[in-house]
Amino acid sequence: MQRKLSVINIATMYLGAILGAGFASGRECWQFFGVFGNRGYFGAAFTTVVFVALALMLTYIARSKGTADLGKLVSPVDNPKLEAVIGYVLAAIYYTLIISMSAAGGSLLHQELGLDRRIGGVIIVLLVLVTVFGDFERLSRAFGMIIPFVFLLGIITILLVIVSGKFIQSGATSGFQPSEMAPYWWIAGVIFAAYNSLGFITMAGNCALSAKDSRTAYRGAFLGAFLPGVMTLLLLTALLKDMAFSATLDLPMLGYSLRISRVLNILYAVILYGSIYSTASSTFYGFSTKIPENRWKKPVMVIAAFAGFGIGLSGFKKLVAYLYPPQGYIGILIIGMIIVNFFHERKKNSQKQHIQAKV
Repeated sequence: MQRKLSVINIATMYLGAILGAGFASGRECWQFFGVFGNRGYFGAAFTTVVFVALALMLTYIARSKGTADLGKLVSPVDNPKLEAVIGYVLAAIYYTLIISMSAAGGSLLHQELGLDRRIGGVIIVLLVLVTVFGDFERLSRAFGMIIPFVFLLGIITILLVIVSGKFIQSGATSGFQPSEMAPYWWIAGVIFAAYNSLGFITMAGNCALSAKDSRTAYRGAFLGAFLPGVMTLLLLTALLKDMAFSATLDLPMLGYSLRISRVLNILYAVILYGSIYSTASSTFYGFSTKIPENRWKKPVMVIAAFAGFGIGLSGFKKLVAYLYPPQGYIGILIIGMIIVNFFHERKKNSQKQHIQAKV
């Protein structure tokens, strides 16, 4: 029998889905918000609101429909063909994250230890496969052990950077090049929220159905979506301490932690690697749900994971700039459908209650 999830259990599942390399390292935060300076705070605040609203909507839809199927969570109409298309589109997006996360694992060990980028990437792929082979139960247990530590140490490091007197502006404080597909802070905020929200759709559905009760499901969803938003705002504050320095690194927070102390830098590298592993595992799990349950499923997963690793050798910094924004635009469409689906489901349930009241 699958264990029931508490508020903290659910929150850690959301955190695990969102706190990937780009997020926890500050790379995404810099690319989408930091390049705009203080105007980036508006985008980061908007992201927090979207995270929370979407998490609560997905929880309602999953519990109302009694399913964690990707297509049914998104589609506002009961059309099996449309639901299948949506499910496979999301699965394809989730698959790209094994590409970016394996690249990030390689970048991390290369930056920290000087190791060949392929080593860090292969380790991530192997850890992901071992975890996902155990299905949602193993995933939730692994996240329960790892994610609270990852998140708390990450927040502590970010706060140390913010309050430290070691950081001053070492160069330019404006004129940084934003992504071509996110040229303004408000567009960047929408894309960032949409892209990162896509990653927790699978977790939202499974957590809603595995929660101890309805109240636990909603509280866990709120906490799990709110905390990454807070972390984004804190990350942005840290990255703006020395904007020229932030702009130069694949993984900016590693650079900041090293300037404080080597010990802190090593600890942050460990938690960052944990973030990479968690997001890669949660999204690859989402991808795996669309692979038919037969004797070929695991071999297909292995081939797909290592193929993604090969593509990821192109480099993490390039992937954040060129792969994430287009997916953000797809995410906007998906979010729009989820919103319509939510209100459709609310209306349907309201009508049912009205009929039952008359009877």
